[in-house]
Amino acid sequence: MKRMINSPRMFKALLLAGLLAGPMLAFNAMAQSRQDVHWSPLDIFIDAGSNQFAYWDDANNWQGGIVPVVYNTNVANTFYNAAFDSASVYCVVTNDAQVGQLMAGFGGGGTLVITNGAHFQAGFSFGGIWTGIGFVAGPGTLIVGPGSDFTCASHLWVGQGTANQGTVIINGGTLHIPNGQLGVSWNGIGGTNYIYITNGGTLYMSQWSSQTLGAPGSGPTNIGIMDIGANSQVIITNNQLGFMSVLTNNHQLIAFDGLGTISAVYNPSANVTVLTGLAPAGPDTPVFSLQPSNEIVGLGGTATLTAAASPATGYQWLFNSAPLADGGGISGSHTATLTVSNFNAAETGIYSVVATNANPASQNDRNYASSQGVSVSADSFNLYPVITINGVNGNTYVVQYTTSLTPPVTWTPLATNTVGTLPAYVVDTATPRSIQRFYRVIQTLP
Repeated sequence: MKRMINSPRMFKALLLAGLLAGPMLAFNAMAQSRQDVHWSPLDIFIDAGSNQFAYWDDANNWQGGIVPVVYNTNVANTFYNAAFDSASVYCVVTNDAQVGQLMAGFGGGGTLVITNGAHFQAGFSFGGIWTGIGFVAGPGTLIVGPGSDFTCASHLWVGQGTANQGTVIINGGTLHIPNGQLGVSWNGIGGTNYIYITNGGTLYMSQWSSQTLGAPGSGPTNIGIMDIGANSQVIITNNQLGFMSVLTNNHQLIAFDGLGTISAVYNPSANVTVLTGLAPAGPDTPVFSLQPSNEIVGLGGTATLTAAASPATGYQWLFNSAPLADGGGISGSHTATLTVSNFNAAETGIYSVVATNANPASQNDRNYASSQGVSVSADSFNLYPVITINGVNGNTYVVQYTTSLTPPVTWTPLATNTVGTLPAYVVDTATPRSIQRFYRVIQTLP
């Protein structure tokens, strides 16, 4: 049975926006043994673009009239496998579902779309079983829409076999792999396979391996590519930074279709590595016209750092990569000028500022920029120049200074001293370390 949907929207747009929804049949079957149930849709919907899709929860869309389900996760062989071998009709999940094993690509092709805030669990049978997208035999695609999530009980293999392309799109949803590996072209065969995280999507991983995006040395045509887009992130347990530079250099770990850059940061307190995509710079990206500069401050003194960027609607100063807030001698933490009063040794370190444009015209332009990091250090002691006057007892002398000996030279009085039986000493306390001055001593006339 086919039904026409009178909608001006294209089917793909509906899928990616996560708008397909509706109450579906609830069908529970008790599996007495492990069985493969094949996607064989009969209740097919057709959109205005002639794209076909059907619903997971409709028993008429599965071989034998059985919706795949797990009967008992604690007992072996009490589950159904969902096997997709038809790419022509998308399978749309709008309600929570759990399946013993999922193979999107099982002799043909298959596309699974999780939408409408649905929670989908795959591989939750006795002991946990891997999930295949584009594996074991045929191309496959998984799309996790906004507000929805997909959780794998074990490994997630994307495009493992020969010529079996796999694609995962986390489009505003969440994908969890809490107990296994992610393998996008894990074996290094079968061409290029993809995983996209975009539009606020998040991928949680418990592990990362040298084969996560393809076996090392497998060649540029047999790799996995991870593309991180707008407002999205990948969160991996433990410090995984050692893997990332090679992948970014090989263009396997990219951002914004390769136009942006990847940020990889390890958070030791949470023990996670966080990958995000930095959008490419564009007309909406702030550009610094004035960078902060290094500064040396006496203990108890005041440090002042200034920057300027445009177009910018706000600033956030950072100390050793952590955001600063006003208080305790700090002011201007959200302005172009940061002031640190009563400077102490604990405040020595690296300071930087992030300029933000809160009104970008395009989401594809990076709406923030980071300044260079500058060093602010404290003087635990100061070195001052000392001028010694070995004059005649009873005579008066004037010490003068200038900052340049290039004519015309202007001399400024610093101190006047009358010499006694011992030399007189003049300390210039206004010139610690880096300030350059030249001095002369002149006897005053009686």
